[in-house]
Amino acid sequence: MNFYPTPPVIQAEIYVRIPDSLRCTGQPTEWRGGSTLPASDIFLEAPIYTTDGHLYVVDIPYGRILKIDDHRNVTECVRYDGEPNGLVVQHGCLVIADYKQGILLFDPENSSVSPLLTRRNLERFKGPNDLIVSSKNEIYFTDQGQTGMTDQSGCVYRLSPNGKLDCLLSNGASPNGLVLSPDERFLYVAMTRSNSVWRLPLHQDGTTSKVGLFFQSFGCAGPDGLAMDEEGSLFICHPSLGSIFVVDSEGVPKARIITAPTGGKNLTNCTFGGPDGRMLFITDSMEGNVQCVKWHCRGVPRSNSLT
Repeated sequence: MNFYPTPPVIQAEIYVRIPDSLRCTGQPTEWRGGSTLPASDIFLEAPIYTTDGHLYVVDIPYGRILKIDDHRNVTECVRYDGEPNGLVVQHGCLVIADYKQGILLFDPENSSVSPLLTRRNLERFKGPNDLIVSSKNEIYFTDQGQTGMTDQSGCVYRLSPNGKLDCLLSNGASPNGLVLSPDERFLYVAMTRSNSVWRLPLHQDGTTSKVGLFFQSFGCAGPDGLAMDEEGSLFICHPSLGSIFVVDSEGVPKARIITAPTGGKNLTNCTFGGPDGRMLFITDSMEGNVQCVKWHCRGVPRSNSLT
């Protein structure tokens, strides 16, 4: 029995394709993604839109941050020895979740990359994946590494402005994307290898308890990047199904966004932006495209303003 109507299907369109001149064809990389396919000339992730009208994305295998301006021109901002996987904005800089190096800072004024947090208690992280910034300037980030169903030791951390680092969760099966609810009472975390999204209640003292399973899916690779709109709807990128599932704050399906006709299905992450905050930008990772969908309401910012 189907208790809910079938949610509408919305098709994305190509916003921009990274030009051949900016692809690393034939260049070596030791990075390997979660799929069985060999590394390609690009792998996009971590879209973030800034108030000056720019969209930033990362190219994980080649340690690059790319900028797409409001005229859809693409430039390479920096290339360094790392594997950037997540981006947010804080205090005029881009904060990077880097699988290889930890949590880093990129200053767009001088194109420099510097360490912010590379260890916990002198020990390296497993492999940071994604991050967000709260209204209190707390940085929440996932430490995924190679965790999964046989090694459920992935972590979710909160870095406070005073430098205090709290581990909110240490039994994650591949914690990946994360996002806060509009009122910041809940933290949603994608658990890729268990094909699910967990919901973490955030208490006044900063702790969490009664963490629950919010969304359950299927497929070869589970939920990846997450986004949230101002109505409290959760956007769940699902690379192996070529879709973004949209569910309301109770988990009821609202819509399914599918890949553009000429795009790939590896939709790994998304973020809201555009002049009115209603454009959803989506990384089509293995094809090296950014796709987009115009939504009916604004998204919740993932980070602070760059300007």
